[in-house]
Amino acid sequence: MDDRFDRRELLLHLGEVLEAMRNVGATQPFSPIAHLASREPSLQTLPFLQQMSPRMRARDFLERAASAYASWPRALLETELDRIALASTVQRELFADDPQGWASYAAYVRQKVSWFGLELDRTAHASTRVNDRDDEISRTSQSSTMRTGWPWKPVE
Repeated sequence: MDDRFDRRELLLHLGEVLEAMRNVGATQPFSPIAHLASREPSLQTLPFLQQMSPRMRARDFLERAASAYASWPRALLETELDRIALASTVQRELFADDPQGWASYAAYVRQKVSWFGLELDRTAHASTRVNDRDDEISRTSQSSTMRTGWPWKPVE
């Protein structure tokens, strides 16, 4: 698969994120990032900031964005592109409690990279069904040490 254009677009997006981090760092650390993004001229050119939770403060964005995108340069240089890992770090760090924000952000990135977050969404739905079943089994199980399903093998 020739994904060099997708890699390029993701690198450009990473550059936008770094620019956002630089500009956010020069603002008030306790202000909500979405509010700053709509008010500060240097941040208005970065529309993905509008998708951030209204509860996320500027300093929280800086910490979380650093964690969310730290693995991207190495991942984008790997021979095989791990699409799920690229999206999951961002979802986990920036949108863990904000599914609507994640959906908006992923749609924004998909304007340039059509597959971004799609596999993650499918995987999340599949793992949720398994986890729900595992939770039900663990509630009815007498032994709290027995784990079933992936990645654990049944105790014999």
